[in-house]
Amino acid sequence: MAEEQKRGRGRPATDRAMTSTERAKKRDQELLDAGGKIINRLRLDADAAKALDQLTQGGDSVRCAIATALIELAYKRGVPR
Repeated sequence: MAEEQKRGRGRPATDRAMTSTERAKKRDQELLDAGGKIINRLRLDADAAKALDQLTQGGDSVRCAIATALIELAYKRGVPR
């Protein structure tokens, strides 16, 4: 009877694991390639910060709340999707 070899825990080593920086750059590039944008260090005044707090009270993430607000505003202005 052949002896079974035990597999180690986790995913198998490939010697090609990306660093967190490489993964982030890849994610950013995929977003940009798909037509997305990256907004770094967005500064909001007090009124805008209050509005954002109100938009996120339902449990939405800040990113989701901003994206939804932008899409709704564009829709109201007649910008085609």
